[in-house]
Amino acid sequence: MPDLTQLQKLKIWIDKPDTDTADDQKLQLMLDRAENAIKHRRNWPDEEPMESRWNELQVQVALFLWNKQGAEGEKEHVENGVSRYYENADIPSSLLNDITPIVRVVT
Repeated sequence: MPDLTQLQKLKIWIDKPDTDTADDQKLQLMLDRAENAIKHRRNWPDEEPMESRWNELQVQVALFLWNKQGAEGEKEHVENGVSRYYENADIPSSLLNDITPIVRVVT
């Protein structure tokens, strides 16, 4: 299997065929948001590309953002015995807990 782009991987996760481009801009925004969150947590410079070891996490975070559409900021929801709540109105810290920040020495 050839190497897939992050967008192609995300589209596979959400069952969107590669030929369906209607949601590509929205999906790319979610991937960009995920990358920014990872870089921020890592203390990574904005102008440098994200380290490739975080690619899988980037797709996971973007998938979370996709699935959360329409329920952004929801704190609790109970319907037909199903209960939902979110850790916060943004990306849950549990998704970002494995990221080790870079510590830089100021001279």
